[in-house]
Amino acid sequence: MPARLLQAMEKGCLAHPEDRRVLIRVVVEAMQAHCKNPSKAICTEVARLIVCKYPGTFADKTGEGEQLGCGYYSLFRQLKTRVEHINRDNVSNRIRQPRKRSSDDSSGNDAAIKRSRTDVDSYGCTKWQPTNLPQGETAESLEDKRKILITIFKSEGPTAVEAMDVERNMELTYIYQRHMINTWPPPSLCEVEEQWPFLFTKRGLCSHFHMLTDIDIDTRLHEAFLTKGRRIINFFLNQRLKWSQDIQALLREMEHESMNNHQVPIAAILLLMKYFQEKEDHIFILTDPTSTKMSVEQEMTLPTTPRVIMLGSSLLFATHWMVSIEGKVFYEANQLHNFASAFAVFFGSFYVFNLEYQESASTTLEMVQRFFVRINPEEGTKCTAKFGTSRKTGGTVQRKVATINSRVATFLQRLTEFEWKTAN
Repeated sequence: MPARLLQAMEKGCLAHPEDRRVLIRVVVEAMQAHCKNPSKAICTEVARLIVCKYPGTFADKTGEGEQLGCGYYSLFRQLKTRVEHINRDNVSNRIRQPRKRSSDDSSGNDAAIKRSRTDVDSYGCTKWQPTNLPQGETAESLEDKRKILITIFKSEGPTAVEAMDVERNMELTYIYQRHMINTWPPPSLCEVEEQWPFLFTKRGLCSHFHMLTDIDIDTRLHEAFLTKGRRIINFFLNQRLKWSQDIQALLREMEHESMNNHQVPIAAILLLMKYFQEKEDHIFILTDPTSTKMSVEQEMTLPTTPRVIMLGSSLLFATHWMVSIEGKVFYEANQLHNFASAFAVFFGSFYVFNLEYQESASTTLEMVQRFFVRINPEEGTKCTAKFGTSRKTGGTVQRKVATINSRVATFLQRLTEFEWKTAN
């Protein structure tokens, strides 16, 4: 190994990208002395062992030092890619025994029918379905508190969510709220709104998200958008010639005017969507600056999956925001005073209401989840769609199942390498 890499491993420092590539070549060569075509499982185990021994040098981590997913996904991908690269012209090395397929004898068996959403319901949550009632509470007392909350909402409106007794009762009835939301088949959001109207205020949803994940999403996104948003913009600006025409056009639009704290996060999300080749209208809907909840619902066919409705002349320069779910505007502009608040409600709704990421924007949403919100489960994804749309052909293709979205892992690795090089 290079002396510089050995020193980094001793000190627990991040490896230089060139040295990391040398490591990959040496390790794969050693693996092939035992097996010409190491399997995915073998590459995974080797990557795991390396990261366990030298986590500071090779582990996937966020800027805050938190482990990203399993911690060794990017190293595994580099090992497996190197194996495939070496074997690309050697057919004999690539031959494996055919898989044994179990006979499909479960057709017509009702017991084999899988409940939808169960794989992702608790994804990234720490308190998805509590089982113990709050101390001193019973099912009857919680029902009484729910009725009191409805009465307060009808008499005082959504602004009453700021009151201490409302906040306290919402915390006490959290288990009751989860019981309804997690019911199978799931209730419509209109039904949930009838029973829990304060959940459809910004503060009510963000408080519920906090109890569900132990993350104050409103504060975290505000801070992350300003710091990490500028890092993403800087990443694209300083490598302008590498990018597609769409990204370059957006960069030119950004340079025409100095961006305020609303526009920095909008620009960062739009750049990511263009980089991942996902269409903007799969997260955002642009509408007239004078639009209201009623006019949007009457004049537009809103999708069932969540959207941020941007009120303005363009997405980048929107001045007001709303959030729609299941074809209805649930969070109006008077509750959402900046883009970060609107996006916190938009993103939080996926977790609070057990919604999967729409496949058409799943890469950007996982990037937001892992990079900005810092929800990093080791395995799984919040998009379980088996088929998706090809970014190249536009046709339907089978989606690859991975512990972490490979495009997200690659982008984060490139961002880290770029910042490492520019800082040194």
